[in-house]
Amino acid sequence: MRKMNFKDVFIPTISLFVICLVVAVSLAFTNSITATKIAENEAKSQQESMTIVCPDATDFELVFENEDGLVFKGTNDKGDVVGYAVSTLSSGYGGQIKVMTGIATDSTIINIDVYYNDDETPGLGKNTSNEDFTSRFIGLLTSDSIVVDKDYVGEGQKVDAVTSSTISSRAVIDAVNKATALYNEQVGGES
Repeated sequence: MRKMNFKDVFIPTISLFVICLVVAVSLAFTNSITATKIAENEAKSQQESMTIVCPDATDFELVFENEDGLVFKGTNDKGDVVGYAVSTLSSGYGGQIKVMTGIATDSTIINIDVYYNDDETPGLGKNTSNEDFTSRFIGLLTSDSIVVDKDYVGEGQKVDAVTSSTISSRAVIDAVNKATALYNEQVGGES
């Protein structure tokens, strides 16, 4: 059996350290390049979503932000408040779901847009972003909670879940309920 000397230990250790250093620097560099693009794409997606849920607005102003979500005031070209767009998130079956909820000045839901559900199951949970599902929220009140049809016990506003996607449907409903709560707390139905 051969006895190990300093050189037998030192050279592989230094080699491994250099490899790890090069990989770490490469990852940091790649992250710095892609982080800006990811943030730009997120802002663009959010802006498009606000336009979908509050179509009469020509301009949006951030009026409130915390860990629960973002509240944007939507105004028309005359400067009149035409609604609010509230961005919230929830955990679905596969991961994070981001929902934009449009709320009119009369405290009814204009529309919702599921603008991120990429981690949900294709053909099932991803269907929560389809108009067939999102249109079920139009006209609901911010003053009463929303529940999925399977959980309905006579209280709240009932929304039918996407077939075979109850968990994802519940996540969207949870995000919409968070949005209406934020709206009620921060705006209170007063424009």
